[in-house]
Amino acid sequence: MKKIACLLVIISSLTLPVVAHALGGLEKTANKAGFEENDLIKISGNVLNVILSFVGVLFLVMMLAGGFIWMTASGRPERVSVAQKLIVAGVIGLVIVVSAYAITTFIGDSLNLENESSPTVPIIISI
Repeated sequence: MKKIACLLVIISSLTLPVVAHALGGLEKTANKAGFEENDLIKISGNVLNVILSFVGVLFLVMMLAGGFIWMTASGRPERVSVAQKLIVAGVIGLVIVVSAYAITTFIGDSLNLENESSPTVPIIISI
């Protein structure tokens, strides 16, 4: 029962910002504050940041699960192998996502000729 309650708390804390955004609560607050963001590039950048945040959380969960499985393997080679595969898969997935983000950012900055400001360093994982 405790595992289910803990899982529900984790899932709800991860999905709460997405649900609040989907219900329009953030837009109402932003409009009352006088903030309007209608630029497609900014909106897609915000969506990408949310997705990367979830990838960062997923990476953290995979690392914790792999470490926990490894620590509780009690010398059983099949459990150690499962843990190693989980950790390697998490690292490979993170490298692929970060590389894709870096390539996309580079191409986007190269094509955005009207904005001549210096490129910013993106925050890849925000947990």
